[in-house]
Amino acid sequence: MNYIPTIGLEIHAELKTESKMFCACPNRPDDKEPNTNICPVCLGHPGSLPVANAEAIRLTRLVGLALGSKVLEHSKFDRKNYFYPDLPKGYQISQYDQPLCLGGGMQVKDADSEGGKKLIGITRVHLEEDTGRLAHPEGGDSSLVDFNRGGVPLMELVTEPDIENAGQAREFVKELQLILRYLGASDADMEKGKLRVEVNISMATMGADKKKKLGTKVEIKNLNSLRAVEGSVAYEIGRQIELLKGGQKVIQETRGWNEFQNQTFSQREKEEAFDYRYFPEPDIPPLVISKDEIERLRRHIGELPAKKRNRFILDYGLDLATVEIFVANRELGNFYEKVMSELEEWANVEEGDCSNSDDQCHSMARLCANYLTTDVPGILKGAEFCEANFKATPENFAEFINLIYKKEISSKIAKAVLPELVQNGGDPTEIIEQKGLSQIHDEGKIGKIIDEVLAKNPKAAADYAAGKQNAFQFLVGQTLAATQGRANPDVLKKILLDKLG
Repeated sequence: MNYIPTIGLEIHAELKTESKMFCACPNRPDDKEPNTNICPVCLGHPGSLPVANAEAIRLTRLVGLALGSKVLEHSKFDRKNYFYPDLPKGYQISQYDQPLCLGGGMQVKDADSEGGKKLIGITRVHLEEDTGRLAHPEGGDSSLVDFNRGGVPLMELVTEPDIENAGQAREFVKELQLILRYLGASDADMEKGKLRVEVNISMATMGADKKKKLGTKVEIKNLNSLRAVEGSVAYEIGRQIELLKGGQKVIQETRGWNEFQNQTFSQREKEEAFDYRYFPEPDIPPLVISKDEIERLRRHIGELPAKKRNRFILDYGLDLATVEIFVANRELGNFYEKVMSELEEWANVEEGDCSNSDDQCHSMARLCANYLTTDVPGILKGAEFCEANFKATPENFAEFINLIYKKEISSKIAKAVLPELVQNGGDPTEIIEQKGLSQIHDEGKIGKIIDEVLAKNPKAAADYAAGKQNAFQFLVGQTLAATQGRANPDVLKKILLDKLG
């Protein structure tokens, strides 16, 4: 039997607003003091009335537009009824049949798909309120409830069951996380619970009539890392296939993920939509938006990660792995572009037109990218790049790259200058002079040092005379070491060749 994974995602993201979804309480769910950002509205006291957060609605529509969804001109809120200790009203204000956004899709990386891309459809993007948070003290037989998170604006995105493997699931969540950050809609920090993922997965079979027959759906809840998303999908595919091969049935249930054992575990039977008894929220009027307002909102989307990737590859000639670093760390990518703007001036290229220049501009672009993505992280000691911990200005960093490119300083000198530039800033030329690292161009001085190197290494000189080219590179290295990397490489090689005859 050929089993075909059928996978869909439900993704919740806490939105970046000043206040909660239906009241004026601060949107600060991570405050250490529990139950301080609360009021009668978010605690569901009788007689309290909710007022919808306009900014949360705007951000949700913005996300929908960025993902190609249709923003509905008419939408509404609904009551989703269920009991849980951290849901004080006994229901959640959510959206059911008239959400803010419908449809859309996103392409993700997938080596097994045509062109290395897979289009994942989006069913809907809607808005609701978050629940509180339970705490379970060690050694106790009770749980405590913190309502600081209760009522925080929570955007939910539901995909079509188009995902076929664990890698696609991970890539979808990873790309959505970037988009949310680019739009300023959410911090999307999975470790802090600001982006949470639920996976719906079943194993379909292909019948004799070549029609796909869907299997029993299982939900995996509360996945809080990309690793957990990928691992849980891979495990659950294997678990369900083994059950079906053994003649057993897969039951419809909700499962959790044990990251230490790398396996899912049963939690409870899965509810159906009718179990929630949805009905329109009577205290919040329907939402209306005009087509003109939708188009005005669309103009605020800006450049998204996919477009930025393509532009960096085309404009700067960078490989995809390097581009991913600049896309993932937006601040680093912005700094890189500022440096490249300076370098393009030196290369006599119009700003942003590096793609139409000769290889000089691309060479400088790759050199700059290499230092920013390999050497700089080592100096920052793992801290993420930001203006607060990086003192070099784009102008000074561009001058630094230009000195290397023009071979006015060696890579050894560059590595000695870079920590000072990163940690304290300043003009790289002045730093070089202050540290006594200026390059030696004087032929007489370099010639004298070469004479000393040849005197100490007669065998290498004899080997070169015998036709061994490696001996020449050895002697170059010895001379550079003797000058602490300060000898101009071109001058050094010229004099050495003359002396070796």
